[in-house]
Amino acid sequence: MNSPFKPYTASRRQIWAWGAGGIANHILICTFGQATAIFTIGFSLNAALVSWAIMLPRLIDGLVDPILGHISDNTHTRWGRRKPFLVIGAVLGSGFLIALWWANPAWSSTVQLAYLTIVGTLFYCSWGLYSMAWNAIGYELTDDYHERSKVSAIGSFFLSIVLLGNSWVYWFALRPFFGNEINGIRWIASAVGVLAIGSALYATLVCRERFTNANPKRDHIRIIPAIKATIKNRPFVTLMMMKIFQTLGERAAGGLLFFVGIYYVCQGDKSLATQITGIGGIVGTIWGFSMLPLVKPISRWIGKKGGLVLGASTSLAAAVITPFAYSPEHPYWMLFPSLMLVTLLGISNTIANAIMPDICDVDELETGHRREGLFTAVMGFVQKIEMSLCALLVGYLVVWSGLDTTVALQPEGVLKRLFWLGVLPNIVFTAGYFILALRFPLTEKTMDEVRRQLDLRHQKTAPESPAAPIGA
Repeated sequence: MNSPFKPYTASRRQIWAWGAGGIANHILICTFGQATAIFTIGFSLNAALVSWAIMLPRLIDGLVDPILGHISDNTHTRWGRRKPFLVIGAVLGSGFLIALWWANPAWSSTVQLAYLTIVGTLFYCSWGLYSMAWNAIGYELTDDYHERSKVSAIGSFFLSIVLLGNSWVYWFALRPFFGNEINGIRWIASAVGVLAIGSALYATLVCRERFTNANPKRDHIRIIPAIKATIKNRPFVTLMMMKIFQTLGERAAGGLLFFVGIYYVCQGDKSLATQITGIGGIVGTIWGFSMLPLVKPISRWIGKKGGLVLGASTSLAAAVITPFAYSPEHPYWMLFPSLMLVTLLGISNTIANAIMPDICDVDELETGHRREGLFTAVMGFVQKIEMSLCALLVGYLVVWSGLDTTVALQPEGVLKRLFWLGVLPNIVFTAGYFILALRFPLTEKTMDEVRRQLDLRHQKTAPESPAAPIGA
């Protein structure tokens, strides 16, 4: 780097404790993600109405997120800016996740959908609070351009562990000793809640916040001008658009491919389809683990932008082979696209998360404020809006295909419509994701200059300790 100062990096213990805190972040939302399948298949509710009930909580939480992020950026407590939100978010999120599955199958469909909407909204707001605070703390762990890729890889390590377990959740919920998937998910969610609270408390106790004294009250900026400044940040907007296309490809197509796997490939055999998903999770996790140590070397070799392009191209390749892999004659071929997507998660998402601290540095240079919470919240807002639309789209596509989830075997015409509605949007959206990755503006050279200017600024504001971080 061109900066004369040694970049700050937290201790290894703090970095791994932060990564462990990601268990709560990932496991809560992944378990909630089972709601579409459980309420559509287990409770036998209309897929389109379930998608509305899941979309509205995400939409409400998305609107609340930027406000909470702005509040967190400007919070001053003896425990820091983020830690109080970590504890509150984890406890409330776990409680509402456990409560979610206690809708009574004997209730009318209207009451069940209302329950899903209300409890889902409370869950999403609580989880969003935790996710914002956890990500914001992660952005503070190092100033080193390539070390940020390593920190993000550690976070992805714990994400891979959670994804491994989550890939078996529906299969495990179907085990005979539970009776049915509804009873199964109730027990699973209770265990998830305890684990989430434990991981959140561990991260809260071990991690140290660097910027507890940042953004003094005398320099407070109102939320509307702060949001306007955030969405004018070109690298942030480009990254946000990439996430949108990635999510549309993964969530809209992936959500529909869940039904394609059960009813088209496995001919209505839920146990076989979920078993294949679980096997994919095991193999994919092993593959993902093998890729994570390569994230920092890849960042040094081809840069973060190159890593984004590599991940996007992998996503596009997986989408292109999906029509050939989803075959009733060869059900286990479904594993191939998902294994390629693990590479995407291990490279692209890890490097994308490592870019967010760079964007916060650019913003600090331009505005003089540290606003990790607001950037995280605005990104979360956009992602929740798009995920809500994806959930809605999946529900309507299932209905438009003519699929009847109460029977195993479907008419040939229904299966063909379901198949093509699952594979074509994935190809289109991942192609857009790939094009945007090619146009991402930040490079290592750009960030070297940004860091040099920030270090000089910090030296002037803290002459007695030039390399000390704000709030140290």
